[in-house]
Amino acid sequence: MAFGESDIKTAFKGGDDDGDDTLSVSEAVSALEKLGGSVGSSTVESACRSCGVDTSREMDFDEFVKVVRHLESGGDL
Repeated sequence: MAFGESDIKTAFKGGDDDGDDTLSVSEAVSALEKLGGSVGSSTVESACRSCGVDTSREMDFDEFVKVVRHLESGGDL
């Protein structure tokens, strides 16, 4: 299923527990659950590496979109 940008934005905001407009891996897992996905942190970390998203810091919205699109294309979402 291909998610629209507004759905992804809503999930991003919903996963941003600390309100800093970035997501940690654990917050990204929570955000992906809001999209109806059930992926673990290792899957998110792997998707981040595949997309060139640095997991040593939190990801911004554009990076989260890359991760979502990667997970969609791989059938994980």
